Amino acid sequence: MQIKLQIKSILGSLIFECEKEDNTIAETLKEAIKSGANLSGADLSGADLRSADLRSANLRSAYLSGANLRSANLRSANLSGANLSGADLSGADLRSADLRSANLSGADLSGADLRSANLSGANLSGANLSGADLRSAYLRSANLRSANLSGADLSGADLRSANLRSANLRSANLMPIKSDFFEILIHAIPEVSGLKKKLIEGKINGSVYEGECCCLVGTLANERMCRYNTMNGIVPDGGRPAERFFAGIMPGDTPDNNGPAKIVLQWIEEFESLVTPIPVSK
Repeated sequence: MQIKLQIKSILGSLIFECEKEDNTIAETLKEAIKSGANLSGADLSGADLRSADLRSANLRSAYLSGANLRSANLRSANLSGANLSGADLSGADLRSADLRSANLSGADLSGADLRSANLSGANLSGANLSGADLRSAYLRSANLRSANLSGADLSGADLRSANLRSANLRSANLMPIKSDFFEILIHAIPEVSGLKKKLIEGKINGSVYEGECCCLVGTLANERMCRYNTMNGIVPDGGRPAERFFAGIMPGDTPDNNGPAKIVLQWIEEFESLVTPIPVSK
């Protein structure tokens, strides 16, 4: 049976149409992509796009709220500014996808592959990212408030200025970050207690090296009363894992209200237990 389906913008203007045997919205989208159609601003809210091949699709500012994109291939797709609130993206391939300023609030991204995806400025509040692969993802200024990141892999992710308040980071793979953090602390053992105090008081600003509230390396330098770029064994590098993680901690963030700060406090206490000699009873 021949079925004609149309893709329209949110304002109702026709973007693309396709008529074929047993047509589906997924097939129509596939044909649109093959023809090079510009799908920016397309209204696809609630669409069933399970396992759809949408590689490199231009879906900038598209409306996909509530859409079913489970296991869809969105590798290198342009979804910047798209509305994906409440969408099901579980198991989707979003490697290198452009999701800048996208609305993903309440979306299901469990088990999604987001390696090297650009999520800067994206709204991920309340999103389910459990088990997601976020290695080398760009999350600068992203809103991850109350997001579920349990079991997610955040190795190498850029979290500068990201909002991680009330986020669930339980069992997330942070080992490369933790190892790098310990590598820094081993060169600043006398300053660790001061860093811990600043963290508890909410006086960390992961975005700057200098000032009363500053980043990891800056805070250690303040405790040592020296310039941040003159510490033996510690080279300031905003790209290294530990410094990127600290970028998610801002003034006022404490272990009581900020996920990264809570984890850092646990790491500091573990480090202290490793370097503090255990008294020998006589």
